[in-house]
Amino acid sequence: MQIKRRVSLATIYLSCVLICLWQTATAQVIEWSSQEGKSRLMLAESKQDFFKLAPHFEGQENKVFCGVASMTIIANALRVDADNTKIPQDGRLISKQESAYFPKGVSPLFHRYSQASILASSTLTKSQLLGMPKATQFTGQLGMQLEELAALAQSLNFKTSKTHVDTKQLANTEYISRVKQHLISALQQQRVYIIANYARASLKQKGAGHFSPIVAYHHDSDSFLVMDVSNTYQNWVWVNSQALLKAMATMDVNKNRGFVIVEEPS
Repeated sequence: MQIKRRVSLATIYLSCVLICLWQTATAQVIEWSSQEGKSRLMLAESKQDFFKLAPHFEGQENKVFCGVASMTIIANALRVDADNTKIPQDGRLISKQESAYFPKGVSPLFHRYSQASILASSTLTKSQLLGMPKATQFTGQLGMQLEELAALAQSLNFKTSKTHVDTKQLANTEYISRVKQHLISALQQQRVYIIANYARASLKQKGAGHFSPIVAYHHDSDSFLVMDVSNTYQNWVWVNSQALLKAMATMDVNKNRGFVIVEEPS
């Protein structure tokens, strides 16, 4: 009887382990820092963007700067190097009194984009992002829409392409495969980056519409790694491809969300 009981307990334990593993493998959203998340990153076929963007990562400065933070990360990854002095220094980061302590002609600031300076060339202002009406038909839309993010990239002289994910096509396997391959192809190209625009609620996360870079793809789990810029309360996560496309195929003002691909012009 004791042997049978031990076998029974071992069987129950093994069953619980298998169920937990199955639930993890089929979950729509997985923390990147979990054991499963780390395994996916290690085995991911397309992950060069993770290593290119991670050194330039910064969390969004406020609750509406997710698009601005995402663009800042990518702009710095594309343009910051030891000899690049074309990126303007953000003088607002240090006072004149503080900079006076440095030797004459020497600046304490780096030539890199900040979340404030990234808007300098854009027609979109900080006040508008914080809710000031952008046009007569809008009465204070917080943040930015996909087209405005693409316009921000273009104001920095980047080459961009945007895709609005079509809700009506989510049941079309050919359409889903085509959009997914478009994302994977971008991840496999050098110095080409993706910013996703999606609804958090669709992924059962807190918050509303959001922007963040997509930085890797893991084939076996069919999931993308989202480098979430809202690092105050949300970690980077692996998201099942169908769940991510569904989250992007949500309405924002008058058009669906989607993604923008950013690169330097050839």
